[in-house]
Amino acid sequence: MNASLVLVIGLTFVITLIGTLALAVRIVGLRTHRWSMAYALFNIMVLVSRLASTLQAPLLAKTIETNIKAGQLGGTAEFRFIMFSATLATLVGGGLLPSFQRVLGRAVERYYDYRSIPKLMLSSLRWRTLRRMPAYLKWPDPANLDGLYRRRVVSIPMLMLNAVSSAVLTAGVLATLYAGYLNPDLRSTSASMSGLINGLATILATLFIDPDLALLTDEVVAGQVSQGAYRRYLAQTLLARLAGTVLAQVLLIPFAHGIVWGAEMLRV
Repeated sequence: MNASLVLVIGLTFVITLIGTLALAVRIVGLRTHRWSMAYALFNIMVLVSRLASTLQAPLLAKTIETNIKAGQLGGTAEFRFIMFSATLATLVGGGLLPSFQRVLGRAVERYYDYRSIPKLMLSSLRWRTLRRMPAYLKWPDPANLDGLYRRRVVSIPMLMLNAVSSAVLTAGVLATLYAGYLNPDLRSTSASMSGLINGLATILATLFIDPDLALLTDEVVAGQVSQGAYRRYLAQTLLARLAGTVLAQVLLIPFAHGIVWGAEMLRV
């Protein structure tokens, strides 16, 4: 395992972890009633995720180019390590959600004192702030985990959509790069189809997943749904996404063959 692959695995972990922690932003918005500021602060982490995404694909593409030149074609171990890091990041993110809610909620409150992102960040790095950090750490409540399995609040179709969307996002870009192994002559065309794959997952989320979550959020604000039910919804959504990262392991090869077929059709 070379340094580039280790870096790609690390970047994938960071990207997936930030995507998982995004579930906490809505809960912070509900608690503080400061939705805009909660999302504004979280967008700083989104910038980190986007930077990681920008670096991820070229690094892996370089690894593939090197392997093709060396005559090493068809190995999936590297890709499966990368997808496993996404599964691990989802698990870690789920465990960190309660702590992250507290930290982000505190940051939202403190921003109104500093009214400046740089000042808030400098304040967060001070020793007196860092030494209080353990007070914000909290593991998921076992009672909530018990209720998670007994009371399903997310419909089966919505769970499936979340799992499929997660699987496509996890395996999509990797499949376009693995397609370069299957047909090296079309590897540039195959790699350029990553935007199409991610676009399909985004459309799926925009049309079905996001509106359902937004409706439930409005119902919580209106007092029609309890915050406990809302947390169970987010937790069950997280489990579906976790299942999606595992499903991605199965879909990698079929996706790659489909991408090669699409690239061949474009050439014609």
